[in-house]
Amino acid sequence: MAFKIVFLIILIFTYSWCYNNINIEDFTKENITEQIKKEKTINTVQKTREKRNQEVQRVMDNI
Repeated sequence: MAFKIVFLIILIFTYSWCYNNINIEDFTKENITEQIKKEKTINTVQKTREKRNQEVQRVMDNI
């Protein structure tokens, strides 16, 4: 019986936490597409920085 009470308390706590912290509107197709575009942009910027840093490192090694 105690296990059932603890399980229900944990279940209610989890549901209330998710209800307050997870916004269902974040999971629409438009928002997910927008987030993917942002991540691709961030990845592109990071790759460009890495390439630039590698080029600078090569130049510094040659000096």
